[in-house]
Amino acid sequence: MDIGSTEIEQLAGMVRDAYQNKPNVIETPSKNIFFIGDLHGELDSILGVQKLFQKYTNHTFIFLGDYADRGPAQIATVNLVFAIALSEPQRVILLRGNHESDEVARHYGFYHEVTRKFSFDLYSKYMEVYRVLPMAVHSPSAIFACHGGIPERVTTIEDIQRRNRNDLNFPDDILFQMAWNDPKDADFRFAANSRGMRVRSFGSIAFEEFLTNLNVKLIFRAHEVFPEGIRTFFNGRLFSVFSASYHGVVSPKVIRLGGELNIESVPL
Repeated sequence: MDIGSTEIEQLAGMVRDAYQNKPNVIETPSKNIFFIGDLHGELDSILGVQKLFQKYTNHTFIFLGDYADRGPAQIATVNLVFAIALSEPQRVILLRGNHESDEVARHYGFYHEVTRKFSFDLYSKYMEVYRVLPMAVHSPSAIFACHGGIPERVTTIEDIQRRNRNDLNFPDDILFQMAWNDPKDADFRFAANSRGMRVRSFGSIAFEEFLTNLNVKLIFRAHEVFPEGIRTFFNGRLFSVFSASYHGVVSPKVIRLGGELNIESVPL
């Protein structure tokens, strides 16, 4: 969306107001859902999602985070995500990824694009949205989804709900790990991750315990670049989706969850 600073400020303010009082984990339906992975400032990807949004009018659309940074149309992409979220808020959920952070946005491009084209004040309006976005969705007996993955020291939804997410970055380790952690198909709980000192990889033991403790069957996440766009872990019970082409490296996809937990891979 190519709009001016006044309209962007109004748009961001409306999204902030819509999300600031929501819980960290939002309860969601267990079927008729699209999961959208990283968009990273690629307008073609969000336009593809918009077409699906207009076609599948009885579906909930869950955006798993990482809306800007790296891509060629970061401002337009974020603005369109916001506009879609506001157009039918009852069937759109925006989640927070690791790039919805002031520290990361300053390093990977969004800060420079917004301040170059507009101003720091407008950048701060986007950050007001970032800091209030929820961290996950949950449907009892069915699904859990977040941007990164399973964090340490979480055995109930309440363990996540009581954390304070209202910060420009991620000082809370549990919320940080939900935005940053990665799955590894191996027999362990948690291990070091090359992304950084605070980041963990989670293995099959942690995965099984999390499914049992939170009473879910499937987990959906984004965060990692896979050329095929979707990759599964843990015997097809964790789905990782990437929805940007990432400079032509990825065949971007979204995931459609139908009835009876049936999964469909949908190209953009």
